[in-house]
Amino acid sequence: MKKQTFKSLLWLSLPLITLFISSCKKSSDSNPSNTLNKATLTTKAWYNKGGSIIHDFRGNGIYANTGTWKWKNNSDTLEIVPSSGGFKTYWKMYWNTDREMNCQRVGTPSAELYKDQLW
Repeated sequence: MKKQTFKSLLWLSLPLITLFISSCKKSSDSNPSNTLNKATLTTKAWYNKGGSIIHDFRGNGIYANTGTWKWKNNSDTLEIVPSSGGFKTYWKMYWNTDREMNCQRVGTPSAELYKDQLW
């Protein structure tokens, strides 16, 4: 009798456990505006809050006046050399709109919002 009760409880609890686990999954951001659009990301300047970092992506891979930028292996990561002969830095680009972008310097703890004007 105990064996049959255990089986019944197991079969009843299995759907509840499955439902609980599926409800705990992290939901993905389904906002279509939060996608990476490489075409509108470059050939403009981007400012973080306060303007302490300015990404100035110019045409033909020029960064600011003397640096360079390029997509790393056609991925979502930019290789940026801020000035001629400078060190390479890598930035993961998460999403952008015409007016905002969200990116993170590889190796830093969090992403940061940038806008196409000083704020």
